[in-house]
Amino acid sequence: MTVSIPEADDRTTGGHGETGDDRRTDALARIEADPLVGALLNAAVDGIIITDGSGIIHTINKACCAMFGFTREELIGTNVTRLMPQPFSRDHDRYIDSYLATGRAKIVGIGRESLGKRRDGTVFPIHISVGVARLDGGVAFVGILRDISERLAAEQRVSYLARHDPLTGVLTRTAFLEECDGVLARLDPADQKDGYALFCLDVDQFSDVNEAFGFHVGDAALKALVARVTEVLPKDSFLCRIAADEFAALSRVTGAEQAQTLADVLHDRLTASIYADRHWVRLRVSIGAALFDTGMQTVEDLNAKAKLALQAVQHSGGNSVCFYTPEMAAAATRRMLLTMHLAHAIERRELHVVYQPIVEAVTGRVASAEALLRWTHNQLGPVSPAEFIPVAEESGLIVPITDWVLTAVVAQMAAWLVEGVLPSRVFINISGQQFLRGNLTHRLAELLEGHPGLEKRLGLEITEQAAVRDLKAAVRTIAELAAIGVIAAIDDFGSGYSSLSYVQQLPVAKLKIDRCFVEDVPENTKNAALVRAAVGMAHGLGLVVVAEGVETPEQQDFLKSVGCDLLQGYLFGRPMLPADFAALIRKQQPAPVAG
Repeated sequence: MTVSIPEADDRTTGGHGETGDDRRTDALARIEADPLVGALLNAAVDGIIITDGSGIIHTINKACCAMFGFTREELIGTNVTRLMPQPFSRDHDRYIDSYLATGRAKIVGIGRESLGKRRDGTVFPIHISVGVARLDGGVAFVGILRDISERLAAEQRVSYLARHDPLTGVLTRTAFLEECDGVLARLDPADQKDGYALFCLDVDQFSDVNEAFGFHVGDAALKALVARVTEVLPKDSFLCRIAADEFAALSRVTGAEQAQTLADVLHDRLTASIYADRHWVRLRVSIGAALFDTGMQTVEDLNAKAKLALQAVQHSGGNSVCFYTPEMAAAATRRMLLTMHLAHAIERRELHVVYQPIVEAVTGRVASAEALLRWTHNQLGPVSPAEFIPVAEESGLIVPITDWVLTAVVAQMAAWLVEGVLPSRVFINISGQQFLRGNLTHRLAELLEGHPGLEKRLGLEITEQAAVRDLKAAVRTIAELAAIGVIAAIDDFGSGYSSLSYVQQLPVAKLKIDRCFVEDVPENTKNAALVRAAVGMAHGLGLVVVAEGVETPEQQDFLKSVGCDLLQGYLFGRPMLPADFAALIRKQQPAPVAG
């Protein structure tokens, strides 16, 4: 062990003669016999050892004996190297020899970290400070030792937590990027077999698990997910937790085929039932992946492509696997452009509302209308709702946009009421975000104030997904709306959960069968059976049934035969401007009787 000792001003070597040794031994004996010195030594919390110039222990306190597991009698008279593991004991011998030969230390300082060896052979970290005492022409060394095991363990724990997720134990994002960049930097461009794939994993609607079972079950499910990822991916893979329910993994692969196989197997394993804290949980997992190529500089480049693939999966419904293609970058740019322009669409007056008629199945008369939002950008031209509505929902712009639609439709209804062409109901599509915010009823009450009776002509359409996302909140909101006369309808029934358990709990008035079940009836016997069953179920619950997407007389005849109450589709009219809809209403009104 190399120790640090202050440089001596008096270069008395102490020598190796008998006189110096005898004087030194006598002096140490007098110190040891002093009761005050003994009391001070044993009161010290740190270990203290006093040795002569040869390293023989003459005095040692209780704290030092306890630290090393020896008794005082076992150590007195032995060499201090007994408390040191190799090679530190050899370093100590060389240092002492150097000091006695030159009268000064080669290294000047007050202390350093080293290792000690206990009686049972275990080695542990210590901090040691060494001082020099001159006694009657001789020299003695005083060592102060402290066990720093707990301090180093705490430092290692802090260092570990800085680079690892405390829940799952995988790398943090920063540590993951550092490790992966180091691996990719060492790749040989000439080696075609040396390739990597990055997988981005996101648990779809993970908040539902926490809300349904509690955070303890959600945490257990994430731990099980990580365990399954490590089982499937190669042993030298790197795995990190990016967000609460999002992970990334870098794995060595031999090519695109193996990467695809890994992604498919991984998805199968992660979506299988998980037993988490005494509950069975089935997760929906989206995986986006990308293969490393020589044009990439860092793992961030690879991660950006995998994220684009992940977004593509989620935009198409999630719970699947997708690999990056160059077209995804263009699509992402397009979404970013739409988000930027959509934020200013209201103030630029680029939005407008059109109305599609809903007719009675038996008479064919217009009974109500659905208000539909349209966006015509001053440079991009008309943008499809199928494209800009998801962008609005992802960006949160759907909330102010929906509020604008509510304002515009109520104003139009008030105008139609004055003109005498207001249908029995006008339905507005409400996003899940707006529907579950908790202030929808209050906002509608504000808009309808000053228009007596208009609230009984207004209806809202919500999707299955929005209703089921928070069933209690949905039931409460629908009941509040009904209290002011505004009815609610389930839109796109059949495209989502289609569960009788939730339909019978929601106090809705209408159920709209999704167009995907209508488009090929009556030829498609399975869809025909589903439509017939949906109509029977809805009527059994006292609900009015609306069929969407009616385009042919054959569809109309079938839907009328199975008992659909209302029909909507291009067969009866495309979405139209308010003036055109008003003209349609006037056509079906009876001609005034001549005076």
